[in-house]
Amino acid sequence: MTTLAERTSTSPAAGTLPAGVRVRRYALISLPVLAGVCLTIGAIADPAAGISGDRMFKLYAEHPDALQIKSLAYHWAYAFWIGTALLVAGLVRGRGVWLANIGGAIGFAGMTTLPGLLFADWVDSATGQLWGVEGVNAMHDRVEAVSWGFPFFQLPGLAGLALALPIAALALWRARLVSWWAPVAVVAAFVAFIGSQATWPGCVVATACFGAFSVALARGTREGA
Repeated sequence: MTTLAERTSTSPAAGTLPAGVRVRRYALISLPVLAGVCLTIGAIADPAAGISGDRMFKLYAEHPDALQIKSLAYHWAYAFWIGTALLVAGLVRGRGVWLANIGGAIGFAGMTTLPGLLFADWVDSATGQLWGVEGVNAMHDRVEAVSWGFPFFQLPGLAGLALALPIAALALWRARLVSWWAPVAVVAAFVAFIGSQATWPGCVVATACFGAFSVALARGTREGA
């Protein structure tokens, strides 16, 4: 008589995850790297990388095609970056679960606001083409004067970018799913991106840091981990 143990050990499906679950895992592991790649593409395409104020508005008006690539790339970079925290939250059980909950909540708030803010780049470009830099500044002043709700739209997005993934990574570390360097890599990615003023060298460093985090995710979510 064939025993249960023999049937289990000889089954071709033994010890393997269902295909749908594997695809979901690969997608999660890929998201941080995709965020970094999109950041780098956006920074290279940005006609005003590292520049702000009137000069940025002027360059946006003069280079609308490059701006399309920049804004689309950053839109998806932010979505992949912050969205990772939402997916990570489901991996944590027991230790670190409340950190994961907080990271997921901040990530939800950030992902539903920050990527959409990139549409403002196209509005700035079109306004600058019609009425110049003075028109862009006047439009911004008017929006600030009449839109008391705008900070409540913007701040959750910025908080999601800065906090959601580091908190989620800490939750993974607390749950002993990743090593200590995983949350450090996530923080380093944010510091490199902001510290470089969103220019391509900082985005390349951020991509490398996100790659390290993806390696940690791959190890922590492998079968039998």
